[in-house]
Amino acid sequence: MRVLLMNVPDAHVGKTTDDWDIEASDIGVFPPMGILYLAGAVRARGRHEVRLIDCILDRLSPARVAEMAQAWRPDVVGLTVYTPNLYDALILTRRLRQALPDAAIVWGGPHTMLFPEESMAQSEVDYLITGEAEETFPDFLDALEDGKPLDAIPGVWMRKDGRVVNTGEPGYVKDIDRLPFPAYDLVDFKRYFSAIGTGLPVGTICSSRGCPFHCTFCCKPYSTYRSRSVENILAEMESYHAQGIREFFFFDDLFNASAKRVKTIAQAILDKGWKDVVWSFRGRVDAVDEEMLVLVKKSGCRQILFGVEDASDEGLKAINKKITTEQVFRAMRLCRKVGILTSTNWIIGFPHHRTRQDVERLIDNAVAIDSDFAQFNICIIYHGTAIFDLAKQKKLLDPDIWRKHARNPIPNFVEPIWEEYLSRRELSELLKKCYRRFYFRPLPILRKALRVRRLSEFMLFAKGALTLLGIKGYKRKKHHEGQGAQ
Repeated sequence: MRVLLMNVPDAHVGKTTDDWDIEASDIGVFPPMGILYLAGAVRARGRHEVRLIDCILDRLSPARVAEMAQAWRPDVVGLTVYTPNLYDALILTRRLRQALPDAAIVWGGPHTMLFPEESMAQSEVDYLITGEAEETFPDFLDALEDGKPLDAIPGVWMRKDGRVVNTGEPGYVKDIDRLPFPAYDLVDFKRYFSAIGTGLPVGTICSSRGCPFHCTFCCKPYSTYRSRSVENILAEMESYHAQGIREFFFFDDLFNASAKRVKTIAQAILDKGWKDVVWSFRGRVDAVDEEMLVLVKKSGCRQILFGVEDASDEGLKAINKKITTEQVFRAMRLCRKVGILTSTNWIIGFPHHRTRQDVERLIDNAVAIDSDFAQFNICIIYHGTAIFDLAKQKKLLDPDIWRKHARNPIPNFVEPIWEEYLSRRELSELLKKCYRRFYFRPLPILRKALRVRRLSEFMLFAKGALTLLGIKGYKRKKHHEGQGAQ
């Protein structure tokens, strides 16, 4: 069968403010890892022809995508759906249904795990494949082509005898070493980039899945942590290296589950003898030490992205982050000592941010910590999080706000935030202040300018500065339901 997979447009994603709008391309364009893994798994089965359309990379409208799909005439169309881009997913699905009346339209992704019944309420959707689908989706395709029942395939939702039924728990891959590598050849992968990278094409790698931590603001599908073997990770890096990729980003929620794991990977990179490789990862501040940092720097590690979120021990305890401010300062000092760049993620508008002064103190500490880059967000009250449960108890929001949106999505859905003490407008103004206070300081600007070694880096630096100077609004594109790195 012909299988067409799609990364959904982001023209009408959810937002937290009305007056500040940074386009997704201003912070980078990242490969759609979920459908790239899925495409690799389908192709490895050897029975089906696969193509992929990244609507975000090419800024494609639903009408244009429908034309492209109609020209190829796929038998199955699969879309990865996130709650923030639900409206775009539905509009695209309706266009595809008109263009391909006989094709099976399948939704997957985090949204379908949270809201499967609401997803199936959309008449244009034929099936859901919930959970990790690298094993179940190829099984689904085989059964569909052979005309066999789908009952034995986990995580499938479908219509039978006029009613919606499902086959049980979402799909789950216990041994992620078994998975084929992402099918990067199906996209123009050299066009993906990060605004805090070097400007070179980036190979994005997920070396583990799951997160065992339970931050109050984060909605994650799996808590079980699973790691790929070092041999498997290096084999994927080697496949990209052979195609000219020299920069790598480990996109795991928790890359440094232990310092030992990171050192083993760094030593394996050194053993490869690659002299021109640079790499970065997302990690926690409490799992770094100087010995590890010296080794990863030697192996080409350029930058570490830390999820800090709040700036006081009391605040970190309130969100169940399981770190301390001393650990944050220590990690920054060690990284600067060995010459590794740092980026920190921060969130304002937590329930314990009761006054403007509380947020001002967060900004003061973010400046004092002095990472090389920083990203700030307003806390979104996601369905299924501890903060969402607390907001329901305090009657601060409609408990069905997300379900109502799932049933009848609207463009640019205004996502719920904690407005018990600070209004949406106040938090929006404070968000602008966070960025301007952090970035418009002489020393960081000088450090950044002195680090520039390539024209591509200079262009990213200049674009970022112009974006902040010309801020009119803010819209961030999420790649999962949670916020921030660990």
